[in-house]
Amino acid sequence: MILEGRVVRKRINVGSKSEHEAAVLIAPDGEYKLRVKGGHPFADPEVQALVGKQIRAEGFVSANQFIMERYQIVSE
Repeated sequence: MILEGRVVRKRINVGSKSEHEAAVLIAPDGEYKLRVKGGHPFADPEVQALVGKQIRAEGFVSANQFIMERYQIVSE
């Protein structure tokens, strides 16, 4: 699946034991915690470097996370 959207940093799972700041992809059809396939689920510097950028990414959705297999920056 291919999604395009802006990557932002935001607090997710508010009020739960798993509440934390994460890189989130804001796409037309929803919001997804963003991960790179094989990357660290909470502290991946590659994902953090995408915050503030518009990206187009290919990957899959699992448990409300978009796990990217490849991506490109569309605009800064």
